Amino acid sequence: MIDQIFLIAGLVIAGYLLLSLEAFVVPGFGVPGIAGLLCLVVACALALLYFGALGGGALVAGVIALTSVMVYLLPRTPFGRWVVHRKTLESAKTEVEGLAVSDEGVTESVLRPAGIVRFGERRESVVTRGEHIDTGKPVTIVELAGLRVVVEENERNDEN
Repeated sequence: MIDQIFLIAGLVIAGYLLLSLEAFVVPGFGVPGIAGLLCLVVACALALLYFGALGGGALVAGVIALTSVMVYLLPRTPFGRWVVHRKTLESAKTEVEGLAVSDEGVTESVLRPAGIVRFGERRESVVTRGEHIDTGKPVTIVELAGLRVVVEENERNDEN
């Protein structure tokens, strides 16, 4: 009986340690995360096998409750805030600033359909609506959608 309790407790502890390793050390979702989840599932299955519905159900409920509390509370702790870097997320660039529809510029690269355009002193990555525009051609912004700047070639006829 004591051996079974130690086995299940060891699996639960190993599962949470492996999940912590996955969350804070190893990037992505890989072997430690899967192994941690398997440890928790095996611990719950063994608890159901050894201790019946009452003991196993209590462990399943405990694992779900502890995991939920950790997921909820961790980001609110000083360590969690240090790991998440909320200031970086809040200051992420989500739209192009300083440009407006109808602003004009000159292509610095061939737009096929993406490339670089100079608007005054500023260089910006832009796209066309599918057409190719050669280097040195005047273009006008026709659409701003978040970080996407859509341009068209000016059809001005400069012959006098």
